[in-house]
Amino acid sequence: MKLSEIIGKQVFSIYNTKFLGTVNEIAFNEKQDKVLGIYFFDQDENEYFLKIQNVYSIKDFVVIKNTTKISNEFMLDKPLSPIGKIVVGVDGKNYGILSDLEFDENYCITSFITNKNEKIAPKNIISILDNIVVGENVKFCNFKPRYTKNNEDLLKNLTVSVMKMEEPEQKLMPSKLTVNSDILIGKKLSKDIIGKNNELILKQNQIISPKQVMIAKQHDKLNELFYSVY
Repeated sequence: MKLSEIIGKQVFSIYNTKFLGTVNEIAFNEKQDKVLGIYFFDQDENEYFLKIQNVYSIKDFVVIKNTTKISNEFMLDKPLSPIGKIVVGVDGKNYGILSDLEFDENYCITSFITNKNEKIAPKNIISILDNIVVGENVKFCNFKPRYTKNNEDLLKNLTVSVMKMEEPEQKLMPSKLTVNSDILIGKKLSKDIIGKNNELILKQNQIISPKQVMIAKQHDKLNELFYSVY
């Protein structure tokens, strides 16, 4: 199973016979090699956390037994996802940007997948911090500076230029937008809209319905949606 196949699925409670919300994000453990749980929004845009051991099954829906294990106490300490980080080889190779992950039946990561369709085994991941470093048969400690005196001051004075990936031109938009969603209903989308984890959430030429507006809100894409309809 892939991360992209979980994002956007509806959470269903067997005992309550209800759909509880839509998965919007996956939480990982500190080593970022196993799924810790999932976050989902309900219809009122409240966010909840569900530990992965309390998930009964994942196929077309994320199925749980009942709602007693759902929590909203993790909001202040949300584990960060590695999705979107640049993957760099110790040999200088650019593997691309991490766009997806594959899991086994125990929700342990079996493959890191980039937007260049590069599949990287977890054993070759050297470090995941601001970005991801990979290499075969290499120890991270080999790159630790021998002398640390004034090292922090040196780093502060360095100016690093990072090449940004080309993005299509977009209209200048305000950072936040408050809008009556009713004006979007029935309009047509002029372009694809990509979600938080680089997955396609809305397709070009799609007719906007209340459901599509809810999906855009969950991915913080309502602003982009407003400027992409006609």
